[in-house]
Amino acid sequence: MPLEVFFAVLLAAALHAGWNALVKINAEPIIAMGLIMVCISIVALILIPFVDFPPAQMWPWLIGTLGLHFGYKVFLVKAYTQGDFGQVYPIARGSGPVWVLLASLVLFGAEFTRIQIIAVLLITSGVAILARFKRGKPLTAGFYYAVVTGLWIAGYTMVDGYTVSQIGHLNSFVVWMFFLDGMIATVWAYRYNPQVFVVSLTQHWFVAIGGGAMSMASYWICLWAMTQAPVAIVAALRETSVLFGALLSTYMFKETLGRSRWISAAVICSGLVLIKLA
Repeated sequence: MPLEVFFAVLLAAALHAGWNALVKINAEPIIAMGLIMVCISIVALILIPFVDFPPAQMWPWLIGTLGLHFGYKVFLVKAYTQGDFGQVYPIARGSGPVWVLLASLVLFGAEFTRIQIIAVLLITSGVAILARFKRGKPLTAGFYYAVVTGLWIAGYTMVDGYTVSQIGHLNSFVVWMFFLDGMIATVWAYRYNPQVFVVSLTQHWFVAIGGGAMSMASYWICLWAMTQAPVAIVAALRETSVLFGALLSTYMFKETLGRSRWISAAVICSGLVLIKLA
């Protein structure tokens, strides 16, 4: 992986953690997600005149990824409703790269070196450590929703990666995908509770704008990286966002950086070194 791509994806991971930290506002998960997405759709609408209209061969993939992105949001909200953020987020984000790697190997016959495979598994394992399972404590419904959320993440990651790397028109795809995805999520959140949605947008509009800008920039960078390096490697590297999130929770929310987080950091960093060496 070229050095500039490596650091660009790390920047995307930090931005991803940043907007997730901004989401920590006084609102229900559906409402919080809707606030972010309404700002994303507005930004995308402003950018539409500056990009090409998607070509005909792109639209089936664009429509498909809209369904996958919406499924991801639905199951992520269910996971957050049924489980703790500290477990749901690492499981959902950490399992996605494994599904991408398996699908790339089994379904598409992609070739990876042994070092690349180990690097993906190390990063994923480091992310999973942050889930902090406790012995004797039964798994909640949030765990299963988080695992399924990882499948949705893997689905849209592979579809989006294929589209921008094989069909091209990166900027057109990103802008139109964010515009349409933002509109769908906004309608979903508004219909859930119109009054709460409007009041929350009025109170937290600055958070929504910041989170929307960071979310859009993060995924735009990742899709560009997928045109420069294997999708599975980029997907794994992006999930270092969980590590950045752990660091932000320590300094912003004064949460304790315990032993599990230090172990997780060491494992993730080992994977990062292997990716660069590969």
